[in-house]
Amino acid sequence: MPRDVIDNTPITVLPALEQSILAVVLIDEKNDITFFNSAAEKLWRCAREDVMGRNVSVLVPRALRSTHDDLIRQNRDGGVNRIVGTSRDVEVERFDGTTFWANLSLSRIAVGGKVGYMALIRDISREVADREKIRMLSLVVRETDRGVAILDPSFRIIYVNRAFSDLFGFTFEQVVGQGLSALLTGDAADIGILNALHESARNARGFTVEIRARHASGRDIWVSATMNPVFDADGGIENIVVVLTDITEQYFLDSLQRDTLEAISSDLGLNEVMDFICRRIEQHIPDVMVAIYLIGSDDRLKCVGRASLPSELVELYDAQPIGPDAPCSGVAAITGTVAQSPAIATDPRWRNMRDATLRHGIHTAVATPIILRNSRVAGVFTCYSRTASLPGPACQKAVNASLHLCTVAIERHEAKEHISRLSDFDMLTGLPNSRWLRQNMARLLRRPGRGNLMLVTVGMDNFKHINDLFGHTAGDELIARVSNQLREIISLDDTLVRSGGDQFTIVTAGEQQHASTLSATILHQLEAPAQIGDVRIGLSASLGVAVYPENGEDGGTLLKNAESAMFQAKASGGGRCCFFSQSMNQQASDRLILAAALRDAIANNDLRLFYQPQVHARSGRLYGVEALSRWTDPKLGFVSPERFITVAEETGQIEAIGKWSLRVACEQMAEWIRDGVDVPIVSVNLSALHFRDETLPDFVRDLLRETGIPPNRLTIEITETTMIDSYERTIHMVQTLREMGVGMSMDDFGTGFSSLSNLAGLPVNEMKIDRSFMVGLESIEKVRAVVMASVRIGQSLGMTVVAEGVEHEQQRRLLAEMDCDVLQGYMFSKPLPADQFRDWFAAYRPEELGL
Repeated sequence: MPRDVIDNTPITVLPALEQSILAVVLIDEKNDITFFNSAAEKLWRCAREDVMGRNVSVLVPRALRSTHDDLIRQNRDGGVNRIVGTSRDVEVERFDGTTFWANLSLSRIAVGGKVGYMALIRDISREVADREKIRMLSLVVRETDRGVAILDPSFRIIYVNRAFSDLFGFTFEQVVGQGLSALLTGDAADIGILNALHESARNARGFTVEIRARHASGRDIWVSATMNPVFDADGGIENIVVVLTDITEQYFLDSLQRDTLEAISSDLGLNEVMDFICRRIEQHIPDVMVAIYLIGSDDRLKCVGRASLPSELVELYDAQPIGPDAPCSGVAAITGTVAQSPAIATDPRWRNMRDATLRHGIHTAVATPIILRNSRVAGVFTCYSRTASLPGPACQKAVNASLHLCTVAIERHEAKEHISRLSDFDMLTGLPNSRWLRQNMARLLRRPGRGNLMLVTVGMDNFKHINDLFGHTAGDELIARVSNQLREIISLDDTLVRSGGDQFTIVTAGEQQHASTLSATILHQLEAPAQIGDVRIGLSASLGVAVYPENGEDGGTLLKNAESAMFQAKASGGGRCCFFSQSMNQQASDRLILAAALRDAIANNDLRLFYQPQVHARSGRLYGVEALSRWTDPKLGFVSPERFITVAEETGQIEAIGKWSLRVACEQMAEWIRDGVDVPIVSVNLSALHFRDETLPDFVRDLLRETGIPPNRLTIEITETTMIDSYERTIHMVQTLREMGVGMSMDDFGTGFSSLSNLAGLPVNEMKIDRSFMVGLESIEKVRAVVMASVRIGQSLGMTVVAEGVEHEQQRRLLAEMDCDVLQGYMFSKPLPADQFRDWFAAYRPEELGL
């Protein structure tokens, strides 16, 4: 059989080439086709007769035909070898106009002493298509804004895309070989969810869940994680593909809306709700300070909500007029459109506020109008930025999400005020009525005052005869006149109520002499003749006084007794004042005796501290103890804390008791630490008077140094009374104590009328739910709703929530289901002396309580 040579290598010629599965084309030195096998016919979809003897350019794509002969000629003439002896992928055009991708291998051959070429062509269209798909998929994975991680069967990371690194802050090198759980486990992550993800993948199921994860910086983020297994040919898990989406912002917006609506539905006041919204936004976006204003009837802005905006600026911004020349808040209020101040330093509208604003680090501001459903601009939502840039898109999203919440809160507040005016206020005088007084007596009794709280009931003498003689119109004029006179007589701290047709009640505070002086002034003022038409008539009134708690320990009893004293004055001829009890002098004497005994008890160290345990709701572990003062006098016997604490506050001895309690509690804590008794925290109650003493932080600092106990082992409990009294000073002192490491607790939360707004403004780390809320917790749905809202709000502000007054298992179980942190009450133990507490703690077994 004849032999030919191709690049000096012997081959079997044409018959073998004809049978080749590859397309084979032979070309002579003129570039004419001399051989075209059947595989080539199929590939080009033509007959060999169509190409034999023709220039090979007929097989070359049109785009390459003009250069093809030059390339061959350069190779033949010894030029640069561009195509011969190489293999490359090219796109080939068929005779019918379709194209395909082929791998082309061109070799030089010598046949009969003449040089030619052999082309081997293999169709690789499917391979090219597959490579393109892989390239596109890789592009999608690399460029998508969702994090992608590929895991091995052991759930270790073998690949992450760029978005994954952006999401978590870790590079590929930092996470490769790590378990995915190491990234998805934040401080509050639910390990059960992570286990469910793993188990779902093992059972060949996809799984999607929202979970709290951990960023490289240490902050928690919320992600939506979808995990899908990839199987090999035998059905085993080959890889797991995890797609992660950052939902932190949406989660924040959803939780903001949910928690705010819950706060609104729990019947919190407007200022409390607005403060809550501001604080949540500032926690999410630290570079801004947020304030919410309402437009008053005088066309001035009034701040109703804030978080960290300094009080100096609140006072400066408050009551600013609205208008086109005002800062951005005033512009938004007048125009009903968003207004910006991108450069406060140069904006002439800020000229009266610029220095103070810049001093507090505020450089830009954006104000968004709050528009009610009736299209009325009710207020403004303003974000102040600590950076040179305007608040970003995240801030505006938070504002937009809050606007309808503000609308709901404002409309609800206005509706309640309208209903209140109709049902709780007298339309003639504008004063609160008897219904309002009955509903608010409990709050008024808790209100801080200058001494004893007293009710003075004023009844007009012979008013019915005046009404019958001159008519109801004249009677109304007379009642309005008397109400105006009483307004001028009472102080700003007093409360005046129209408690009946011809009757008024004054809630006041002070010693007995104050009630006598006030009554005498009222009687004298009302003696002046009144002019009714052309007739001058003489007036008089009868007054009755009842003192809390001597004449009644609840509001209803106190009101009844004040009226009884007033009727006694009428029965005695009118125009005079009667106290409810003739034994008031004796009671005052008893109070002086008690105050003197208390002074001796403090001097002789006869008071004792008892300790009531506080336990974690779910585990039952000891959280701490509350130190409570107890006194047993040799003559008076056991004196209740309610009794001697009240006397101590009135006589100024409460400061000595507070400092004594702090010292004894710290010394006891030091002893427990030395003896290995693991009591984490001791809490001590202080009154408002302690926070008037600017040396309190120094006293606490010296006491901690002297006893050697760590500051975080001491918590100081304060009440709403403390915050109302000199609020700014209290803020400063509490902040100083917190900076020392001492814990601060808000005691009796929920019993006041502005506790949440004060709570949000104070740097406290603990909130105590008053024991009064435990009554009806099991049976009254509204009580449970209020307690649930209190727990949620306290925890959302980063506080530990302690429920007082827990007495039985059902209360404990309900509070645990609400995720309340800590419980305190007789279910665990009554207050105990230190030695008895040590015995209780040694014998305490949480499991015996079902914990």
